[in-house]
Amino acid sequence: MAHHSFQAEYDESKPLTLTGKITKVLNDNPHGWIYLDAKNAQGRIVNWALEIPAPNALRRNGYDRSVFSAMVTSGEEVTVTAYAAKDGSKHAWAGGLTRADGQTVITLGGIPKQGGGRGPRGPQQQ
Repeated sequence: MAHHSFQAEYDESKPLTLTGKITKVLNDNPHGWIYLDAKNAQGRIVNWALEIPAPNALRRNGYDRSVFSAMVTSGEEVTVTAYAAKDGSKHAWAGGLTRADGQTVITLGGIPKQGGGRGPRGPQQQ
């Protein structure tokens, strides 16, 4: 996989706040992906592909596949802060995730100095 910088892929001048349910999590290297169903301004559900740090970075911070699996299984609503892709697709870099209780914040990565390779974006995007 080719590597890309955050600045090449994402627009830090376009922050997003997305609230919805996680439908799928891929713990890939060099970066993983969260797929999130969130309502757009018209109330339509849109599936976002959100790039996240590699699994080892998440584990070092106390979060592993079981945390994300529990959120998918329970249908928990989460809020993700992200930075939109420059190409306008429903794809973004996830900066952080707040769980439904409003208290637990999982820091996913903020704005990285150097991003990793792209993962699969297409199948669930709408």
